[in-house]
Amino acid sequence: MKKDIAFLAVGQAGGNIGKLFESLDFNVMYVNTSMEDLRTLTDAKHVYHIAGGEGAARDRERAKDLLLADSQDLQLEISKTFTEEFIFVVFSAGGGTGSGTAPKLMSYLTDIFPESKICGITILPAAGESLKTQANAFQCLAELEKMEEEEKTDLSSLFVIDNNGKPNKILLNEIFADLFMKMLRIPSFTDHRGNIDVMDLKDVLSAKGCTMISALPAEQSSTPKLIDSFKNGIFARQDDRMVKYIALSMASEINTDAFIKVIGKPFDMFQGYNRDSTVCVLSGLNLPFSRIEGIRDLITEEQTEIKKIWDAKKPALLQNSVDLSFMQKNRKTRTIKGPDDVISLFSRG
Repeated sequence: MKKDIAFLAVGQAGGNIGKLFESLDFNVMYVNTSMEDLRTLTDAKHVYHIAGGEGAARDRERAKDLLLADSQDLQLEISKTFTEEFIFVVFSAGGGTGSGTAPKLMSYLTDIFPESKICGITILPAAGESLKTQANAFQCLAELEKMEEEEKTDLSSLFVIDNNGKPNKILLNEIFADLFMKMLRIPSFTDHRGNIDVMDLKDVLSAKGCTMISALPAEQSSTPKLIDSFKNGIFARQDDRMVKYIALSMASEINTDAFIKVIGKPFDMFQGYNRDSTVCVLSGLNLPFSRIEGIRDLITEEQTEIKKIWDAKKPALLQNSVDLSFMQKNRKTRTIKGPDDVISLFSRG
């Protein structure tokens, strides 16, 4: 299934994840408004600098304007780069280039490749990141939600990685890439008790909505630990029990009734077995609304505090009475007679 997947890595954060997948021999194209960011991608095969861009400085509207002005050439380059069945757009929800352009790029991809599945991998900012970053993330997810509701935009799986409480972003990227590869290896395992084939996994990834992956080593494989792994993993936690598909490859017996009771009853469930690890994929999930509402509340709180600071009465320096007459002592007065005299004033030592 690996040959059926490609990545469009947008912005610096998208580029960091894209590099991991290109090192695993996936087809990756990098798009950025910053040439400096693109120069860090040594040995990258497909690189595109959005014309006129000098970076977005976390300004979503600036990134959108640059994309719009260069959209024709960029779409042509994209059409020459990808042929895969699944194309994942990778970006940070809180940045400028990725946050501002990724939703529109996903829309472009659905038009350019009507037979392909257009998916997303996005990253939410940690609570300690700037107000601008939080606002960008909220707006970006609102645009993605709107796109999902529009019948004309047919999007598939969206992975929402959550930076909150996880300071090591590079490690988070590596964990995601590892989980993604474990998921793709599921069809390679065969067992007389049951298998998950490639088409099963494609159905799981084709589902509209959010997707999550969890994996446990064989020696830690148990129902409670599998449930906890979704609650404490790298993805934004879900609020409800809405799930369309479950793909579960088990290294030991998992109590699926107990698992479903907590996770939710799926439309369909694919089960298989392997000796290495228990890998589970949930798809067709709702957006993590509680997490998004948390971002909204944080924006409201922080902007109120910032507004108080900005609106606070500033002391006026000119209102302070200071005797500066000492500065005039021993200064000789001089009458300026013409332009030559003005020049001579500034040329004197």
